[in-house]
Amino acid sequence: MNRLYYGDCLTIMRDHMRLGSVELIYLDPPFQSNRDYNAIYKDETGRPLPDQINAFCDMWALNEERERALRTMPVLMREAGVEDEAVEFWKLWMNALRKTNPRLLAYLSYMVERLLLMKGILKPTGSIYLHCDPTASHYIKVMMDAIFGHDSFISEIIWNRAQAKGDSKRKFAANHDTILLYKNGKNFCFNPIYGDKGKDYRARFDRDDKDGRGPYHSAPLDSPSPRPNDWRRLDRYRAIAIRPRAPWLCHAKAYATLRAHNQREYQ
Repeated sequence: MNRLYYGDCLTIMRDHMRLGSVELIYLDPPFQSNRDYNAIYKDETGRPLPDQINAFCDMWALNEERERALRTMPVLMREAGVEDEAVEFWKLWMNALRKTNPRLLAYLSYMVERLLLMKGILKPTGSIYLHCDPTASHYIKVMMDAIFGHDSFISEIIWNRAQAKGDSKRKFAANHDTILLYKNGKNFCFNPIYGDKGKDYRARFDRDDKDGRGPYHSAPLDSPSPRPNDWRRLDRYRAIAIRPRAPWLCHAKAYATLRAHNQREYQ
């Protein structure tokens, strides 16, 4: 049964969520924007009510609560399976940021504290999408590499959220956010997204051998990015090893599949 919780996700995860029970997490946390955000309620006419409540605070300070979290963080990281080298790196980073950017350290401690729990409640097939912006995305990625593992990083999705504004005359426009995708195991679940490619794309598929698999188009098998000595013998029916104009675009196994299905042509 679907259920909506209201409150700090740290408390919700600790008190209501079992380990290995969540398939997917989408996280849209504070961005370290140094602002307060209000929840605006409207009456039945659609007009905002004068009384608003504070939705969340995105203003960070290294207060006593954050200091307590920082003191316990190395222990929590080791309990979550974070490697010792990453824990020691966190300690060095923590000491450096305490002097140079304490507000950023407060923000990162808030995020790491919650990401450690999120790793625990994810299923082995689960994945996590974390939405952030360039203010702290590079710091968060370092910590997610430590918590979930370097090999668990899947994608960095760039979302162009707005058109360029007037400040683009003096610098590149600040008009994108970042979504970091990590898996929690080798067999994580990913559902491909398909959409309408348009008439121009469909027009490329100008061949159909009526075998029931639909139209297809021809394409070269050599790679546009040549590397020295990148060639292999792909076709045992040829008397000599094949060396194309550039390295092969597909692996030998894929080439054999194409040949078996009679979808390969020699130029």
